[in-house]
Amino acid sequence: MRLVTRLTFAWLCAATIALPVVSAADVDYASQIKSVFKHRCYACHGALKQEAGLRLDSGQLIRKGSENGVIVQKAAVEASVLLKRVTAKDPAERMPPIGMPLEPGEIAAIRNWIAAGSPSPVDEKPEADPRDHWSFRPPVRPTLPTISRPGWAYNAVDRFVHARYDQQKLRPVADADPAVLLRRVHLDLVGLPPSSEQLQAFLADPSQAHYRQVVDRLLASPRHGERWGRHWMDVWRYSDWYGRRKVDDVRNSAPQIWRWRDWIIDSLNRDKSYAQMVREMLAADELSATDDSAWPATGYLIRNYFSLNPNDWMRHSVEYTGKAFLGLTFNCAHCHDHKYDPITHEDYFRMRAFFEPMGVRQDRVPGQPDPPPYPPYVYSGSRKAVRIGMVRIFDERPDAKTWLYTGGDERNKDKKRGAISPGVPAFLAELFPPVRPIDLPLSGWYPGARPNIQQSVLEEQRRAVADARRALDRVAMQRVDSSGLEKQVAAARVDFAQAMKTAVASGQAGALVGKQSLFMDAATGRRICQNTVPGLKALPVGTRITFQLRILEDNHVNFQLAKNTKTGQTALYVAFAGGKIDSYRPDGFTQFTAAKYDFAAGQNHFHVTLVLDPSSDTVALSVKLDGAKGFLVQNQPIALNGWNPTKNPHQPFTFDCRTGTKALVDQVEMVAGDQKFFWGFESPRFADGEDVEGIAGWVIHPQSQPAATSVVSMIANCELARESYTKLKQAEVALEAISLGSVVARKGVEANTRALASLEATIAADNAKRDPSRAADVEKLSRVAYRRQLEAGAAMAEWRTMEARYEIGRAKALPDSNKQKGARIKKFEQQLSTARKQEQDVAGRRAKAAESTDYKLLSRVTSNRSTGRRASLARWVTDPRNPLTPRVAVNHIWLRHFHAPLVESVYDFGRNGKRPTHPQLLDWLAVELLEHDWSMKRLHRLMVTSHVYQLSDERPESDEVVRGNIKRDKDNRWIWYRGRGRMEAEVIRDSVLLLAGQLDPTIGGQVLLNTLSATTRRRSLYYEVYPEAGGSMPFAELFDPPDPCDCFRRSSTVVPQQALALSNSDLIHAACGETSRQIGGKTAEEFIRAAFVHVLSRPATAAEVSACRLFWDRQLQELKDDGRVRESLVRVLFNHNDFVTIR
Repeated sequence: MRLVTRLTFAWLCAATIALPVVSAADVDYASQIKSVFKHRCYACHGALKQEAGLRLDSGQLIRKGSENGVIVQKAAVEASVLLKRVTAKDPAERMPPIGMPLEPGEIAAIRNWIAAGSPSPVDEKPEADPRDHWSFRPPVRPTLPTISRPGWAYNAVDRFVHARYDQQKLRPVADADPAVLLRRVHLDLVGLPPSSEQLQAFLADPSQAHYRQVVDRLLASPRHGERWGRHWMDVWRYSDWYGRRKVDDVRNSAPQIWRWRDWIIDSLNRDKSYAQMVREMLAADELSATDDSAWPATGYLIRNYFSLNPNDWMRHSVEYTGKAFLGLTFNCAHCHDHKYDPITHEDYFRMRAFFEPMGVRQDRVPGQPDPPPYPPYVYSGSRKAVRIGMVRIFDERPDAKTWLYTGGDERNKDKKRGAISPGVPAFLAELFPPVRPIDLPLSGWYPGARPNIQQSVLEEQRRAVADARRALDRVAMQRVDSSGLEKQVAAARVDFAQAMKTAVASGQAGALVGKQSLFMDAATGRRICQNTVPGLKALPVGTRITFQLRILEDNHVNFQLAKNTKTGQTALYVAFAGGKIDSYRPDGFTQFTAAKYDFAAGQNHFHVTLVLDPSSDTVALSVKLDGAKGFLVQNQPIALNGWNPTKNPHQPFTFDCRTGTKALVDQVEMVAGDQKFFWGFESPRFADGEDVEGIAGWVIHPQSQPAATSVVSMIANCELARESYTKLKQAEVALEAISLGSVVARKGVEANTRALASLEATIAADNAKRDPSRAADVEKLSRVAYRRQLEAGAAMAEWRTMEARYEIGRAKALPDSNKQKGARIKKFEQQLSTARKQEQDVAGRRAKAAESTDYKLLSRVTSNRSTGRRASLARWVTDPRNPLTPRVAVNHIWLRHFHAPLVESVYDFGRNGKRPTHPQLLDWLAVELLEHDWSMKRLHRLMVTSHVYQLSDERPESDEVVRGNIKRDKDNRWIWYRGRGRMEAEVIRDSVLLLAGQLDPTIGGQVLLNTLSATTRRRSLYYEVYPEAGGSMPFAELFDPPDPCDCFRRSSTVVPQQALALSNSDLIHAACGETSRQIGGKTAEEFIRAAFVHVLSRPATAAEVSACRLFWDRQLQELKDDGRVRESLVRVLFNHNDFVTIR
């Protein structure tokens, strides 16, 4: 019997182990089952989506199963589909399909729960329809609640807050001390403490009426825009340019982004509608194209620019537009449908499509030149820092397509699906306006047509005319007798002419024809002179090219017709090298020797003729010696190889003088049908001693090597005439210095006057295009503008050339001991080169068309049509019916006044975010914002004049009411006392400088280097902020500066180094002495009391005065200097908790 009993007991134990009996009490459904499903499964099997008809958001729906049947079976736990899927090893079968598998403990809990019969609360409700989420419903102004103490409420804000007091059985603390309140509202609204005079005035009358006057004064202060500008810069991720700053390498944002910062400040000071600010940041180019003040706003989008990967630019634009304005985490739908919110994977790319066409351009601003074009994206490329002009967004690629890709990898594009069109999630789609292309006004695509730019360039040119006239007046007053110098020049010319005759008679080479030739000296280096033949219209059969060449030192000099200067290819080639004349045979590039010459026997002066036959692609080459009757080469066919500069770019003719060679070139002529081009290198077109570059189509090829030269020369190789030549030049320079000055000045007046007329004509033509009623005038005015531009260009080039020559001559006349001589010569040689290129450009334009409507515009232009995508997005975001935008804005403002938001998840108002602590208050304020033109100043006024804002931060635990409040609400969720906040880094520094009397009040302007923050005194928001080393002021780094990557809410830490910085930093060292001198008080006690008021904005208590007296006496014994004691006390007060705390 005992054996049977023992066997039966053993069997029962084994059975118990194999098939455990699980009860509902063994599994906590809410924490072990429902929370796992909510976190891992609701995205596909909840209210958002029901894959296979299955919902897992309630026990009843789980037990109901999917469209394929039941998924939990108490009688067959291991066979339950739910358990099989969560334990599957095959990734194609395993659930959830995304992310890591469930933890073993989670699976065990599900197994036990199924074994217990899948129990759930009887009253359990499934997830609500996502569209019914509190933040997805439009805010409706709630009725003001009835409260137990209606007299306590100063405005509607208090009614809603006090209703929570009544619900939670709380009582608010007493009101803040007037001094504390005044400092609080000053720091909140302008970021600076009140002055001693302002404090005394308020303490004398701390009434609500006076307080409201203070609030109005602060909101009207320009400092308000600076204070709140920094807050919104946090939210909108303001960042100055960064990438590789040490090498001036811009990869992110832009150097001119500070104009967006100034736009934020100005907009806030003018109380611009929050909705208007958002619209301008997203689409000022489309919605405010004629409003100059709105143009910097698109810096919001440029801040996200990333030159190494445009895809990152798109991703950031989607993510942070969603978070900052809508409180939606679109980024969570980058790889798959959003797990919590009704945002599909495709919705993510529909949002991206709004931004896909974007490009960046650099526009001109008044008072600055036109900046260079914004460089296009190049993979792994970057951009050099450009600090002039303004950056702004425009639709650069209107046909850009947006492709959906999978797995968050842009390489996995699903092109079968087709391009994605811009759009918004379905639950807000009814608010979305259709996307329609926008025809931009003239100034929207042509920045130079903006009235402020027109006015700026006109004023600048009028000043130039006035300056030119003053210069002429100064010269006119300096009358000098030049007769003596004129005689010296005449005598020097006679001496030089005689010396040249002697030199030439002795066999030295002078000018080939006339008085000047082109002298190419490549004794060392290499010189390549090219001419593009500007104005050549055709290349008929029989086109003739002739020139004279004299070789002074024989190694290698050639004449070429270039096939392509970019690739270094040659079409026609005639070389004089070491006694041989070489060329290319017809139909190719086979080199052959056409003739020989005997340089040692004096055969060095050649007449060369080339007769072109483009139809047969050949040239007839003839070469004869100067003075000879016969030819070295006559009508020798050589290759043309397709040369025709009228059809192909980069095909000039070329003289190439290689190392070890000197040569003279003259009488270069080209006759092409009725067109004739001639270069004789004579004055005044060509000046003795100057390079030919930039004159009459001549350019120097970049493959030229120093120290070879190509100058127009009177003396050439006549060394016997060198001394007389130098004396002649000195005499001419001396004469020019007193006579040419007035000529240059008169030419300057003429040139600048013509330039002004050209600008006026250009603007007149531009303005006619702007006005539809003047369409008939456009062609006529455009022709006038073209003609005036040619006249002005020629006059300016002539003046600049004349001025440069004049100044070069004066500089060369300076003694060699003058340290500025070389720099002046280099400066004006550069001016001369630029002027010649300008002259060449004008000649080229005139040769192409003496009359035209194609005048030069005042800036670059872009497309006159935009896609309208971002305009639709901006209208949708700011539609008064959009339930998210006003709530998100209210929450950000509330957070910064009360140091805690109404919605804790400040950038996530979705279903995974936190619910508001005061939903009715949030909605009331949102409607208030909407109904008063989105005025932020109105919200500020409501909040800071509320009673709850004016509560004390003190919580004396000796108070029975306070103790009760702490038991019910220790975290101050219901705002029964005023929460404290640490000053932001910027406010600490600015307050220290203000109290020291050193704060520079200048508003706006170019961003300042952080390295200058210790020696300059501007407000802190004007110094650089960027997410790299050195991206914050050194002092600010200790006090939680803004994170430009993500700063929807500032962090606030307490570290020992902060106390050290407030007692032993360079800023504090300098400020303590200056602050002590700002404080009155002859006696120690007078100074102590005044110091508390000045630094802490409150009177000192008796105990504090007593402690400070003791400190004073001890310091005086040690320092023996009253001034240093005062500094020490100020240093102590800067370290006081009441200084760094906003109470």
